[in-house]
Amino acid sequence: MSAASALARRSSTLGTLLGLAAALVGLGIGAQRIGDNSFLTHLATGRRMLDEGVVREDAFTWTSSGESVVVQSWMASLLYGAIDEIAGFGGLRILMAVTAAALGWLVWQLGERSVSVTTRVAVLVPVFWIGLRTWTERPLLLAFVLFAVAMLVAERGSDPRWLVVVGILWVNIHGSWPLGIVLLGARWVGAFADRDRDAAETDRAAGLWLTGGILAGGIVNPYGPALLWFPVALLGKQDTLRHISEWQASSFESTWTRLFLVLVAAAVFAARKAPLRLVVPAVVFVIAALTSARNIPLATLALVPLLAAGLPPLPGPNGERRSDAIRFSIGVLAVLLLVLPTFAVRAPHTDLDRYPIEAVDALEELGLSPAGHRVVHQDFVGNYLDLRYGPVGATWIDDRFELHDADLVDDYLSLLHGESDWRSALERHEPDAVLWARDRVLVELLASDGWNLVWSDEEWAILVPT
Repeated sequence: MSAASALARRSSTLGTLLGLAAALVGLGIGAQRIGDNSFLTHLATGRRMLDEGVVREDAFTWTSSGESVVVQSWMASLLYGAIDEIAGFGGLRILMAVTAAALGWLVWQLGERSVSVTTRVAVLVPVFWIGLRTWTERPLLLAFVLFAVAMLVAERGSDPRWLVVVGILWVNIHGSWPLGIVLLGARWVGAFADRDRDAAETDRAAGLWLTGGILAGGIVNPYGPALLWFPVALLGKQDTLRHISEWQASSFESTWTRLFLVLVAAAVFAARKAPLRLVVPAVVFVIAALTSARNIPLATLALVPLLAAGLPPLPGPNGERRSDAIRFSIGVLAVLLLVLPTFAVRAPHTDLDRYPIEAVDALEELGLSPAGHRVVHQDFVGNYLDLRYGPVGATWIDDRFELHDADLVDDYLSLLHGESDWRSALERHEPDAVLWARDRVLVELLASDGWNLVWSDEEWAILVPT
């Protein structure tokens, strides 16, 4: 028997089959139609990079135009722009599907401490449900994969030098890279408390190699060391970030956030039998998730090894079980993973129903195109305008709150909530038109203040000054 045949036979287990099934579920999550507002600006940035090179100044907005920018996800944006140039939105959906499939497979591997495949599957069900809402097309999805890879390398005690590559990619793809260092540092603290010298050395080496890669990638890049400073500068804008919903603590009113609380409760139970090496990082990331909803997906990933190690094994088949049926099913799933991204990703590739496409068309017909007039609008509408018009200064504000002046953000919030100073906030920007959701208080305030309603549908309204 050849070495390849022997390897294939050894890997033809029920556990391998379920790992491929997890990847297939991840593929389905990632193949959803594109519509995330932040992604639209990332894609617009990628297109601009292909045309102009490194982006160093904002050109999407007429309020922040010319401001110096550090595109902290420049590598992801460039990747999006290149794939869009080659294969359009269909190619971008395939990229997201493949990325989420890799993340699904990694999540399965992170649960390998459990001797029960039934327990592993039970843990993965809420993880994937949470992923259905949080594994979106943002660069953060790529960061999730790198986070899981770093954790798996430490879990398995694999060669930590691979984490140099992870660090280089991570610092150029997304500003969440400090959380990788936090993860491995927390594991090292836990292993030290366990008095497990081998585990502590494994986590220490992993943390050092990852940090080395981050420093290398954070220095040698189009923006230089400014890329390393970006997360610090962002956290320094707490007065602005506290107004952004995903940076706030979750109200836990949705199903997926409540499932996270279920996982936390299960982790409390599992912590009694798990090593502190797994407990400490879980505690750190759960605290982060309880204070900011955007940290819930990463906390979910950090909980998987702890749940696998501490939850009791549930009755069910052995993960090492082999049979001809299992071997055949593995072949089928492997083929599906190869061909489904192409066949499952069908047009329409975007879901832009939340954006005022018809209203923007109406603005153009009225001679008030955002490309040449001052149109005031909501932040997520700005992301759509970034993509639609490109770097021509068509946008008033978008969701890049780390870029915009604090006074602009304050004015936007005054209009959004209809605060007492809304009139002066609006007058400061001398708009030619206001495009706003009809169910927001600003539309009623403008109408009562003498503004003319020149176009509306069930969701959006366009008003102009008298």
